[in-house]
Amino acid sequence: MTKRVVTTIQGIRYTLTEKLGQGGQGAVFRTEDGRYAVKLLRNRSPISRDALRDRLAMVARLPIEDLALARPLDRLREPDLGYVMDLYTGMISIQSLLKPPRDALSLTQWYLDGGGLRRRLRLLARTADLFSRLHGRGLVYTDPSPQNIFVSEAVDAHEVRLIDTDNLRASSVVGQAYATHGYGAPELISGRGPATSLSDAHAFAVIAFQVLALVHPLKGDFVEGGEPDVEEQALNGDLPWIDDSDDDQNRSCHGISRDRVLSRHLQADFAETFGLGLKDPLRRPGMARWAEHLDRAANNTLSCPACGGTYFHTSARCPWCTASKPAFVSLGCVLWDPERILPGNRAGERIAHAGTVRQPDASQGGKERGIDSAVVGEGDELELTDRFTAGESTGKPQISVRHAGSKLVIKALASGPWRLVSLDGRGDRKLEQGPAEVPLCNGAVQWFLRTGESNRLHRIIRFRQMEGIQS
Repeated sequence: MTKRVVTTIQGIRYTLTEKLGQGGQGAVFRTEDGRYAVKLLRNRSPISRDALRDRLAMVARLPIEDLALARPLDRLREPDLGYVMDLYTGMISIQSLLKPPRDALSLTQWYLDGGGLRRRLRLLARTADLFSRLHGRGLVYTDPSPQNIFVSEAVDAHEVRLIDTDNLRASSVVGQAYATHGYGAPELISGRGPATSLSDAHAFAVIAFQVLALVHPLKGDFVEGGEPDVEEQALNGDLPWIDDSDDDQNRSCHGISRDRVLSRHLQADFAETFGLGLKDPLRRPGMARWAEHLDRAANNTLSCPACGGTYFHTSARCPWCTASKPAFVSLGCVLWDPERILPGNRAGERIAHAGTVRQPDASQGGKERGIDSAVVGEGDELELTDRFTAGESTGKPQISVRHAGSKLVIKALASGPWRLVSLDGRGDRKLEQGPAEVPLCNGAVQWFLRTGESNRLHRIIRFRQMEGIQS
């Protein structure tokens, strides 16, 4: 079969190979050299050509150089309509995490081989954060789908990139937004409303639910066994979603148990999105909340020494293989408020008087009051981003904590005012680029980590040793 060749405005020829994905406006193909991708648009009318030229010119002017986006490089010559974009090596569509191949012998093993629960949560958290930063600059992506979200192919990496940046809009007109089938928000499908940050949030929620639970949230057994118009009703928000707490009409017998792969906060976010949020976009969680809750859920997973799977530390045993839960250290992040510290108190007493903000998700943070929480299992390592250490959303790693048997190994991954302070007030040292070892004395951790100067409002991280569950 003859491979298709396209030519750019600059006269560069590209041979197209595999189709990487297909969305509401067209399809994306890999080029033969593997370094680039080409998007071909279906509608090749003169109006579409003018619109594409204007969109690509607009994208070139946007202040998005620091975001993980595949920017357009060159337009195609007639008779084709489309453009060439960068294709990052070592990355694949997140579509690969939605559904196991037909030759997969075990659903559980396929899930674990893809990096398991923690990796999926990390990738989704970074994707949500990227969308949130786009929205923060007044931009809407308009057509999020699994085909235009690319993630690291290596299971130990968590990079995320968005392609199809011609989708970006500063505004949208009612009835003129494109949406990939199965992911468009009801107001886009029906033509009732324009593309907004909350229609992006709907599409992302569908993708996230599929990646985590391996089932479409709106396509239950009633829809899968019905006529095409029944599916359209579901996508338009006229049927209950598959986990509706009050209506079991559209339940699904497929997918993974939600308690195994969703934290309490995530379950609530999905219920809001696919419950009242189907008809009222303002009831949907925004991308910043998705990023926060996905990141927190990932931080509260343990690695199973037996099967290598990851799961929430609140489970008594590994849900993938039923192995015993290992010992772990709980990290509690609380707010240090010097205004509330009593003069003359020792360090250990000062922590007790540090200001606290709110109760974290009980299923993902234990009973301790604080801003955030995380866990690190014995033999495991956890990277904390600036979301945890400072409440910021760049997602850059700041601190790594490794649970090495009788000690914690703590290392700074970025410069900062990090200080390790002992609970008895007799130890205080700056955390440099090299690792610092903190002993676990009789199961207790006698140190805490400062993330700012003692005379200013900042976060501190407390450590607590937790016992595993033995057979």
